[in-house]
Amino acid sequence: MATKLRIIQIDREEIVIKGAADKTIAEAKKAMTAGDVLTVEKKGWVYHLAGQHIVRLEVEHDDDQDDEKS
Repeated sequence: MATKLRIIQIDREEIVIKGAADKTIAEAKKAMTAGDVLTVEKKGWVYHLAGQHIVRLEVEHDDDQDDEKS
């Protein structure tokens, strides 16, 4: 099962992290609620996201086995 974290910012830019670890999800939630800064590296870019710029977090759990059976 793969976990996908989608971070939506106030400027409507989205950052999607496929295979997000529980630690990353917890850090994103903490940044959003406590006003911390979330640092994420994706495709060679390092993002420093201030919690007040994060509008919404979406966590999706994809079950690869269901896709294979269909």
